[in-house]
Amino acid sequence: MKTLLAFVLLCIVPLQAGAQRAALPQAVINARTVYIENETSVAGLEYTAILELNKWGRFGLAESRDKADLILLLDNGNRVRALPEGQYPSAEGVKGTEGGPVPKGYTRISLLDPKTSTKLWSDLQKTENSKVRNGHLLDGLRKAFDDYEKSRSR
Repeated sequence: MKTLLAFVLLCIVPLQAGAQRAALPQAVINARTVYIENETSVAGLEYTAILELNKWGRFGLAESRDKADLILLLDNGNRVRALPEGQYPSAEGVKGTEGGPVPKGYTRISLLDPKTSTKLWSDLQKTENSKVRNGHLLDGLRKAFDDYEKSRSR
C-alpha cells in the first residue's frame, strides 16, 4: 500500500510542478503581436489558439516570426525532424523542451523571444488531438495576465 501511494505521489508531483505558472516577464507584458509556431502536427490546436487570441484581443497576429514581439509555440512532443547523417536525436537545445518532455495528453504553450528563442513563459494544457480538455487552450496565459493586473492594482 505504501508503495502504491509513493508511486501515485511521484506521478502527480511532476505534473503539478509543470503546471505552476511563473510571473510574466516584462517582455511578455509589453508585447503586442505574436507569431504562432505549431509543432504539434495537429492543425486544430493552432486554429483554436488563433480563435482564442482574436476573441481575447490582447495580442495581434504577426505575419512572420521577424515581425512578431513573441512566438507562441505549441508543442505536444510529437515533433519529427530530419537529422544530418551521423547525428542522433537529442532533447538538448530544442525549442520549448526546457522543463522536460511534454506528458502524453498535454500540450505545452510557450512564449519565446523571437530573436533568441529563449523561453519567457510556459504552461501545460490537457489536450486530446485537436480538442482542449478542461477549458480553453490559452487559459493559463490569460490567468497569468489577470494575476499580473491584480498584483499591479494592489
